Amino acid sequence: MASAPLYRLPGPPRLPRQARLLRSAQPLRLPVTLTATALALAVSSCASAPSGGPPRRATGTGSQVQTYVQPLPPPPPTAAKSWGPTEVVLGFLHASASYAFDPAAAGRYLSPELRKSWRPASGPVAVVGAPTGISAARYYPSHLVGAPAPGTERETVKFTGQRLATLSQTGQYQYTPGQNVQYQFILTKTNGVWLIDELPQPGLVLTQSDFESVYQARNLFFYAPPKVSHGSVGILVPDPVYAPLQSSNSALNTNLATGLVKGLLQGPGHEWLSGATSSAFPAGSALIKQVTITGRVAQVDIGGAAVHASAQQIQLMEAQLTATLSDRSYSAPLASQVQLYINNTLQYAWSTSIASMVPPPSSGPILAITGPSTVGQLPGHPRAVTKPMTAFRRVSPQQIGGAAITAIAAEPTDSHTPQIAVAVAAGTGCAVFMPTGGGTLYHSYVLTTSGGPCTSLSWDSNGNLWAAAGQAVWVLQAQNRHPVLVDLGDLTAIGQSGSSILSLRMAPDNVRAALLVHTRSANKLLLAAVRFDHGHVAFGKPVSIGAGGAEPLAISWSDPYHLAVLAGQQGQAGSVIFAMPLTGGAGLQPGSSPQLLGAAPTGAQTLTTDGSELVVGTTDGHINRIYASSPASPAWSFVTTGADPVYPG
Repeated sequence: MASAPLYRLPGPPRLPRQARLLRSAQPLRLPVTLTATALALAVSSCASAPSGGPPRRATGTGSQVQTYVQPLPPPPPTAAKSWGPTEVVLGFLHASASYAFDPAAAGRYLSPELRKSWRPASGPVAVVGAPTGISAARYYPSHLVGAPAPGTERETVKFTGQRLATLSQTGQYQYTPGQNVQYQFILTKTNGVWLIDELPQPGLVLTQSDFESVYQARNLFFYAPPKVSHGSVGILVPDPVYAPLQSSNSALNTNLATGLVKGLLQGPGHEWLSGATSSAFPAGSALIKQVTITGRVAQVDIGGAAVHASAQQIQLMEAQLTATLSDRSYSAPLASQVQLYINNTLQYAWSTSIASMVPPPSSGPILAITGPSTVGQLPGHPRAVTKPMTAFRRVSPQQIGGAAITAIAAEPTDSHTPQIAVAVAAGTGCAVFMPTGGGTLYHSYVLTTSGGPCTSLSWDSNGNLWAAAGQAVWVLQAQNRHPVLVDLGDLTAIGQSGSSILSLRMAPDNVRAALLVHTRSANKLLLAAVRFDHGHVAFGKPVSIGAGGAEPLAISWSDPYHLAVLAGQQGQAGSVIFAMPLTGGAGLQPGSSPQLLGAAPTGAQTLTTDGSELVVGTTDGHINRIYASSPASPAWSFVTTGADPVYPG
């Protein structure tokens, strides 16, 4: 049986409150007798469903290993003639979750005529949550007057629920929060058994609980553009996906591995990483047979255009496969090693350290604003009250003058003295100062005089500096430092009236940008990929990585797969810090829940991390203070007075 597709699912922001941040989602188990009350418990939040065709990606969440229990579809309606129309509809919805490994399960609830014509892959997937009611009534077609023909029993079952989104068969996701939609099923009683005659839509409807039972968060890996400095290829960019589980043995699930490899062969396609990343597999490469996994070693046999691959391509292809099948970011790895075959011939490539190809956040000294025109440097792991070293000082009145520093950034480097950039107010706009020559003098680059002050600076490892102010982003590229306005046309949330960019943080791979955007309704977390094209720089169509009931206040890369988020709690005082997986999606995917890292100090406003140490800036309205915490010393320690602490990056 062909493997079911992967779906990109940048789900609705639905972060639970602090007490639910570590909730463990449980697979839904409906009893044989399904009731209307069961529906209210079953249908929730967000879902997608498998269908035929090639793999398609889905953004989705995670940090813990998912324990997989294959859901058993409920008995067919013929096994319990006492089932009424409502129970049959509920059974059909639950059986739809088994479509990936048992396509016939849901079909047993359909009339023979509908069963023959039903093609779930031809229609969209309804994402449903928060049902508000269900009812069954005698069905009278509108073109008929009076009672139905003798011996004919027909009923309509309607339930009203919140349609959270629609997922098209090409992976297009449209989020419509708060919209109530009524779904109608028409059933006919034949030989004492109720079967569905008409469906509310061609595609499937899955509940959140069922989705959590049959989908697993994974990563595909593609290559970032070569670094300008040396032209080498070798930085892998993770692309979060939801993959359907099709066996009770997920660790050796060859169908799952086969689907992931097909996703690699398909490439970034038209998804959010398209144009920003590439694949080592030549276009036209094809999987000759299903992936096999024996003794934790995956055997992958590729044909087609791959037969013409160079030795370097073969090494890069094997690295992509190894990173994808051995990834443990959100779920248990499928394999620990990969053997790559091309046309049934084993290939021998130099072993590659995958860890070195997926760079972590930069460590190093912490910078902080220590005065109107000064920046102080702190050790990377402060443990007690520390006097900051002066890292930046106003050189002359002609440079910064009396303007206050609004944002700072340090270039990621192995050097103990990273280059520093500072943003200051320029009228009602923003100017950025960067070092020139030996780093003792700073040159001013005016970005805007009317768009508001810069709220965020981020320096990538290619030497490019990114600056955000109001609804705009600029990049000052390493080769000339001429500010280039970034095209944000695909980021519709930023273009809305009243919106502004609170924070922009570039990932260590130099491709992904995490943005915290203020809108009139709520702060939103977005993930977008950067595209350079002959002087034109743009962020592609973003995906949402969720926030929900918490109000995100600050972000920092925790590792290549998670953001550290400082967030206020809805209806509660104080704030918390959690690790948010990038899979977005359902937000409560098993093994993918946000991990609570602890309560933040009172008055916390900003956050930075190197993946281990947490450093926050606080204010009480009069004094700005900096605190630090780490796994080795979890209690918050006061470090120094100052604002906006940042690690390099």
